Amino acid sequence: MSDDAAQPADHDQLTLVWFRDDLRVDDHEALTAARTDGQVIGIWIREQRDADGLGPRPLGAAARWWAHESLRALGTELDGLGIPLLFAAGPAADIIPQAAAELGVDAVRWSRRYAPASRALDAKIKTLLTDAGCAAHSNPGALLVEPWTVSPQSGDFYKVFTPFFNAVRDRKVGDVLPVPAKQPPLPEARQAAMDDHDWVSDLDGLGLRDGTGHRNESGTDSGGTDMGTDGTTSARVPQWWKSTVAQHWSPGCREAQRQLQGLGESIDGYGDSHDVPGDPDSTSALSPRLRFGELSPRQALAAALDLPDISDDDRYAWIRQLYWREFSWHLTYHLPHIETEPMRSEFARFPYEDDPEALKHWQNGTTGIPLVDAGMAQLWQAGWMHNRVRMATASFLTKNLLIHWWHGEQWFWDTLVDADEANNPVSWQWVAGCGADAAPYFRIFNPERQRERFDPHGEYVNRWLGQGPGGLTQAERAGEDCEPIVDLKASRQAALAAYDRMKAESD
Repeated sequence: MSDDAAQPADHDQLTLVWFRDDLRVDDHEALTAARTDGQVIGIWIREQRDADGLGPRPLGAAARWWAHESLRALGTELDGLGIPLLFAAGPAADIIPQAAAELGVDAVRWSRRYAPASRALDAKIKTLLTDAGCAAHSNPGALLVEPWTVSPQSGDFYKVFTPFFNAVRDRKVGDVLPVPAKQPPLPEARQAAMDDHDWVSDLDGLGLRDGTGHRNESGTDSGGTDMGTDGTTSARVPQWWKSTVAQHWSPGCREAQRQLQGLGESIDGYGDSHDVPGDPDSTSALSPRLRFGELSPRQALAAALDLPDISDDDRYAWIRQLYWREFSWHLTYHLPHIETEPMRSEFARFPYEDDPEALKHWQNGTTGIPLVDAGMAQLWQAGWMHNRVRMATASFLTKNLLIHWWHGEQWFWDTLVDADEANNPVSWQWVAGCGADAAPYFRIFNPERQRERFDPHGEYVNRWLGQGPGGLTQAERAGEDCEPIVDLKASRQAALAAYDRMKAESD
């Protein structure tokens, strides 16, 4: 779309733009189209899945903190454009049609979602709006490649990354859209009426920061909303916005743009450095920005392609990671139960262990394996973990401890600021060996060898060890009196034996 197309039309059509995981004003196709048509009111809903399971997965604790802060920043940006942002909480299938009717809008627009339960909900809402005489439009913007537009000759969707990447890497993705023009003030009567509805809340009233993400005795958080965790989070979950995650991040689309401007520092040398967790510039750390749509993937790709004085090897090593995100959503679009069911059906019979004590050690960062414990501490303190360490900690849980990947996926969902419905389960299945992975099961990450190879001088381990929820004494931080909870060599053999038993039962 050209700059001219971003200018509003002469007529006064009013559109409700439903923000979801697209908390930005730059390169926002739904917002741009709405301003082209006339004036805009924005809305964001803290959604609940309905009785049929439709809707997005409820946010984990760290993501709720991020959403709150990012929404505050989005409200400021929209206010500068003359666009009000309303808030609500509850089932979107009830709120959106009611809001559209009571606000008297001509149309509702949103950015497309791709998880099957969210797609089904959006289709339901579109039908409700259309039946009520209100136009409903979904716009692209969350992905570079719409999942239904690419498929292999031999099947309906790609199940291995490299063929997927080769099929989409050279596709044109369009130009980045500018910020829409500021709109004139809404009529006073309409402004006065916007808050006079029982579904309207303020940002603080959404309860995104009220709890800590752990379940109470009824299995819900303090607001009564099912958070989708496995009940293993403890009462020691920190106050994310005060003492931990807030010390490491500044959510919001303006801050995302500032961070994107420094992309060159991360991409320069990326091919060699991206696996080094102790190097603060080894990754771009843009994952939460993409997860909440503070940046569009098109903006990220354009920035990478425009960088001068960067080698093509480094540039495309980073771009390849951007397309891993696309691949995860490609799989999620086609596999409605990827959150809970293995892609490889035989793994439904894998003999996982039920070991709550070992799981707690892993969550607390007290396994006695330095790289694992340092990684779980970084996760606890920053709501984020370096990708190389994510793989090592996930492999340790699923293959050395033989604990079901779902427990780890749930813990990451509750503690990662960048956990989304595609990357989180797809990545866990990949490491566990039951997902989109052509490599054999016996690829088991030895966390000691990983530490020797990628953190040989201990910058990463020394930075984080002992800062997880379990804490460590000074002696334990020095490696004393902290025996590993499992022997790495023996547990590897046990994992291979368990895999052989599963295969024998499948034959």
